[in-house]
Amino acid sequence: MIQGLQRAMYTAYDNYKRATEDIEKNVEKIATGSRIPSFSDDSVDSASVVRMTNKITALEQANRNVKNSQDLLITADTGIAQVRTIVERLKEIGIQSANENISQEERTILSDEYSQLIDEVDFVVSTTKYNGIELLDGSFMDKTVAIGINDTADEQIQLSLGDASADALGDRGVDGNTITSLKDTDISSGGDAASAVEVLDKALDDLIGQQSQIGATIRRFDFTITNLEGMILQTENNKNSLTALDEAKEITDMSINQIKQQTALAMMAQAQSLSQTIFQMLQNHR
Repeated sequence: MIQGLQRAMYTAYDNYKRATEDIEKNVEKIATGSRIPSFSDDSVDSASVVRMTNKITALEQANRNVKNSQDLLITADTGIAQVRTIVERLKEIGIQSANENISQEERTILSDEYSQLIDEVDFVVSTTKYNGIELLDGSFMDKTVAIGINDTADEQIQLSLGDASADALGDRGVDGNTITSLKDTDISSGGDAASAVEVLDKALDDLIGQQSQIGATIRRFDFTITNLEGMILQTENNKNSLTALDEAKEITDMSINQIKQQTALAMMAQAQSLSQTIFQMLQNHR
């Protein structure tokens, strides 16, 4: 009989230990809000969660890359727009100076403004920077932007920005080289002013072309950002579906485990009490 009580006590202790461990798992899951707070709880889903977490991190970095590159292009576009405004004013001055009916005094005043604005073009170019990077001096060429999480050509974009300096803008030959730049022009006479207007027209065409290319890339980045953010959201949803915890069920399970724990304690106490009673009876019988 005593051996039977000992076995009952051991069984009750095992049940108590198992119920206590289950309660600890219930508490951990409820506290973390995750169905798999540790890798050992579900190794297959845990591995999937790790992969998804790494993918989300990579997508977020790619998204930051694109947003930074878009900001860079917006900065460049702002600078080019300012240069274009200056060139448009230069053209107005050139057209005004091409009129042979203006006085020499008026032409001198216009020439002074013309020269100052040519210098202003270079000032705008030299001060248009992003994070210390020169954007409009012709040095920003073939810069790679990773727009995805794979190191492939399909997930990379090459960025290049044209030279908007007064030495580069102007009339270009068939080989693309500058024949007459803004720096080479003047409006000291009606004929010079007329020639300058032609060069300024070419410069405006060049600037409009640069702005068009930048604008197209900025709009493309809008779609790229939307796509990346959608992928991040979807991957997070997939991850959450694996780790989502049914709190109501978990609390119910914990209550059941607590009942099991209390039952096991009661069984151990009863078995111990019976053992002591039997032992006392045997002592009295002697």
